[in-house]
Amino acid sequence: MRAEDRRKVILRAAAELFLGKGYAGVSMEDVLTEIGGSKATLYRHFADKAALFQASVELLCDEWSRPVQSFTPPGTDLGETLAALGGHFADLVLTPQAIALHRLVTAEAERMPEVGRAFFEHGPSAGQGVLAGYLRQAHDAGEIEIADPVRAAAQLYQAMLGDAQMRLLTNSPRKPDDAEVRESIAVAVRVFLRGAAPAPA
Repeated sequence: MRAEDRRKVILRAAAELFLGKGYAGVSMEDVLTEIGGSKATLYRHFADKAALFQASVELLCDEWSRPVQSFTPPGTDLGETLAALGGHFADLVLTPQAIALHRLVTAEAERMPEVGRAFFEHGPSAGQGVLAGYLRQAHDAGEIEIADPVRAAAQLYQAMLGDAQMRLLTNSPRKPDDAEVRESIAVAVRVFLRGAAPAPA
């Protein structure tokens, strides 16, 4: 097996273990038991458990966010584009696996800030960057007026999914259903476009 392929096997096994048992509940020996092979091979790829954890977080974020990164607008209407992109975000961040990863990283970020930074850069920041790109294009085309596309993207994302994501993260008794999530996205987009509408000439 090529070194690159072996590294991916290690990361996938480690990611599943971390999601299932938490950071403290997984040892390098657990990973080795899962994948087989020698301890020397494992440590040749990852110096310690912290490095393995960070790389696992990056792998999951990168894999899960591919539909957002390759997003194709359904048409030329900006509102439809933003709502469709919001749907992609929902399908990514509201899954049980994504919620589990978010909780796991949050629990360890104070002690391991580099893991929190990796999660943010490969996850939320990357996705909001895609959204910011569409807002920037719309601004340049005169469809909306915004001073900072990146900040506007972060605010729009929170308006679309912040409540649903927080309820899932905190295990709220009232879980959002799909219809509620889609309605939240639609309302957020409508309100945002009203607020960002160009001033009358």
